[in-house]
Amino acid sequence: PGVPSAIAAAAAAGIPLTRRLTARRVQFVTGHDAGGKLPDDLNITALADPSACTVVFMGKRTFPLLAETLTAAGLPGTTPAILAEAVGTPEQQVTRSTVADLAAQLGAEIGDRPALILYGPLAEM
Repeated sequence: PGVPSAIAAAAAAGIPLTRRLTARRVQFVTGHDAGGKLPDDLNITALADPSACTVVFMGKRTFPLLAETLTAAGLPGTTPAILAEAVGTPEQQVTRSTVADLAAQLGAEIGDRPALILYGPLAEM
């Protein structure tokens, strides 16, 4: 047993995953299916909730499409977002951004490090 990567990513970014009156729910979702595409069965309404803290596992390649889908469902593109790469290793890197800007960045280049994407109100702390 070890520290789950979502918890390690939040710790690396110095943020909590929940906080009274700000983000009362945390949700974990996979960023791609077995074929490498954005899963068809994602609950977009829940994922577009701006009051939730969402952690996307393995989502670097599909995040541009996910972000487009989320903003069409009402999530502001200005929602704070964090890209946490190689969490728990000496190569760990945490990048703060917004959903829209991170989607644009990942659309241009995803790199080869494993990553999690966290977005929601607590990502700006």
